[in-house]
Amino acid sequence: MQPISKGFYLGSIVAGMVGGLVLFGIGFILMISEEEEAGTALMGLGYIPLIYGAVIVGILIYKMWAAIQGPTARTTPGKAVGFLFIPFFNIYWQFQAFWGWTKDYNALIAQRGIAGRRAPEGLAMAMCILTLCGIIPVVGMLFSLVNVILMFIFYNAAIDGANAVITANAQESAPQA
Repeated sequence: MQPISKGFYLGSIVAGMVGGLVLFGIGFILMISEEEEAGTALMGLGYIPLIYGAVIVGILIYKMWAAIQGPTARTTPGKAVGFLFIPFFNIYWQFQAFWGWTKDYNALIAQRGIAGRRAPEGLAMAMCILTLCGIIPVVGMLFSLVNVILMFIFYNAAIDGANAVITANAQESAPQA
């Protein structure tokens, strides 16, 4: 397995979010300035970068889980991503996909003696809780903003952790001279 490119994944997620927000913002401005058709079109186009970012997040979650497959993994990469699409069940499953990943990763590096930083379990738990708090009217926007920041910190740490495992696996399978 190839190492996960932090620049590509984090950059793609940021580009998707910023691109979508810019198009929504310009579309909203056009709509209030009585250019409703152009505004509606731009707001519709704003979904394209957001969907791109969401697809990249799904791929990243898959790769994170693929890196730690072994005796400590509670799920497969496909289930980790796929179960996030099940309505209502995904409320529970996000805790497994993110907080569970940190628990399983930390168990794996301890078991195998891999030189890597421990994954931030508390950060992952906070991210899952703030996702739920995002549905609260008015203050949910503030929770969501904080959650976006936590999400980037989490993905940064998760990519580093997954890459530590990928590197350790590559070194173990390399022919000894």
